[in-house]
Amino acid sequence: MARGSGTKRRSRLCVSTWLVLSIAFLACTVVDSITPYEVWAWSEDERLLAEARERILVVRRGGVSLDFSAGNAGKAVAIEQVTHAFKFGSNAFYYNNTYAGGPFNATLNGTYTSHFNRLFNYATLPFYMKAYEARQEKLKEMSAMLQAENIAVKGHPIIWQIANQIPDEVEFSTNSTYRKEWTEQHIENVLLNHTDIRVWDLVNEMTHVKNLLLGSTAVETWENALAKARSVRGDCTFIANEYGTIQPGDAATSGNDAEVFYDFVERVVADGHSPDAIGFQGHEWMTAWVPMKDIVDTFDSFGRFRIPIHITEFDPGSKEYYGGSRSIRRGPMSEASQAELATKAYTTFFSHPAVDAITWWAFMEDPWWRPELGDYMMTADGRVLPVYHALYDLIHVQWNSSMTVTLDAVGRCDFTGFYGNYTATVAGSPPIPFAIVDTRPPSGRPWTTGDVV
Repeated sequence: MARGSGTKRRSRLCVSTWLVLSIAFLACTVVDSITPYEVWAWSEDERLLAEARERILVVRRGGVSLDFSAGNAGKAVAIEQVTHAFKFGSNAFYYNNTYAGGPFNATLNGTYTSHFNRLFNYATLPFYMKAYEARQEKLKEMSAMLQAENIAVKGHPIIWQIANQIPDEVEFSTNSTYRKEWTEQHIENVLLNHTDIRVWDLVNEMTHVKNLLLGSTAVETWENALAKARSVRGDCTFIANEYGTIQPGDAATSGNDAEVFYDFVERVVADGHSPDAIGFQGHEWMTAWVPMKDIVDTFDSFGRFRIPIHITEFDPGSKEYYGGSRSIRRGPMSEASQAELATKAYTTFFSHPAVDAITWWAFMEDPWWRPELGDYMMTADGRVLPVYHALYDLIHVQWNSSMTVTLDAVGRCDFTGFYGNYTATVAGSPPIPFAIVDTRPPSGRPWTTGDVV
């Protein structure tokens, strides 16, 4: 009898404990999702986004005067924006190379290329070291097809010093002279085999890896690589590309990966080996809703160098959960939240005067790159996610200056629009091409948000 009563009491105690723990966990989850910091950070995001939208109109537009002669006085002119000067891109690793877990799929490939061409004017192709020799002819074909669609191409990366990316005979050689000579020859081969490509991630992640090909430090690697690359071709943009570097605070004193990268850039600039652009990958958003203030903090810090900034591998997720100490949103990701986050981040990126390019990473679901996070725009069966439509609306609708204007009494008009290429058509006449170009020298353009007036 006593034994039975004790068993019941223990059972009730276990049930009560389970209920208490469950309620406590639920309460902590709710409290965690509405902490004062997150409420404040969310409000700060909205304030910064309002500023970014206004700043875009100042930073990304210019004016032009059009003269159609007095004979056209009072007529309507249809102005159409054809392209952006700003680089909006994605990796195009499966461009004309598309498969879905099997052989080449012509139908899927057609879907891929049509969606890609409609949205982007810039594409990244894979130049990974170990696979380069086997893929170089395919890369030439892909590059030619993209450029035929007026899509500029970037090669990524020429040097990446991680395991399984360097040929074994080079990676495991104990002869440092051989490693250096092989790498310099590889740089020369890639640049001379692809003279149609003028933008390159020259060295990838040099402040995060063991440097073994062109020196023992990130600085040595970069400076030796840049010297070699510029001796081979002087018509290229060479990018120093890193990850984990969009962080809160002033990068010069932040005490995190942003400061490490800042110190690296400061050193190579002082040594006369400035990169032509500084690459920030942007993977911070794969699993966290990172506040927009971190973008402004970081790019204002690096803006002091007056070197263009490229966002090179941005890819927020659409699956799993937002989390981590920097995330201002908790809970499950979704395709809708991915589109919302991308819209806000692109707006902030595009508004910053130091930024010249934004590259989304996996355009199509990629079995080799975190597909479980849903960090792509198109599924393996060809369905585009809401983020695709959201970014199309930003780039080609909201940030588009197509309109109809009326010529004045002498056949002229002043026009303000986003930097890029246009056509102007008076009824009954063929379209006339023109461009709005930012002609300011580096010393005359803004580089931080505080410079924008």
